[in-house]
Amino acid sequence: MKHFLTTAFLLVATYGYTQSQGEKIQFTYDNSGNQIVRQLICISCKDPGGRPANPFSDEDLIESTEHQKISYYPNPVLEQLYIKWYNDENKFVKSVSVYSMSGQLVSSKQNLGEKDNTTVDFLNLPTGTYSVVLFYSNDEKKDLKVIKK
Repeated sequence: MKHFLTTAFLLVATYGYTQSQGEKIQFTYDNSGNQIVRQLICISCKDPGGRPANPFSDEDLIESTEHQKISYYPNPVLEQLYIKWYNDENKFVKSVSVYSMSGQLVSSKQNLGEKDNTTVDFLNLPTGTYSVVLFYSNDEKKDLKVIKK
């Protein structure tokens, strides 16, 4: 009974705090019960559709130890990997591919154009180590080792 009352108190306090701030967090789940989307809904804002929750800041990004000007987050990854890079005048990232350790291509993002970041879905991939390869316009390749939990 004591645990029930403690849990109930925390739920009410959290609800009251988020309501007093004018914000509500909404979660979306897949058929297996895994959280796939977290969205911060702003109740008192002018935008009735809400705004997406930013789960991390630039300080959270991990700088690549092998390649300058490439950062990513998180590692190990559960659902999505965020990658940020620097394009210069002579070369830019044109695609990003994910390979299993056996060399099999498991996902790819093409035609990134002038973008300087992307997200890669790892949600449906099995646990293991993957190589995320950035392909540049000058045929250069840079890879990151990422662990999927």
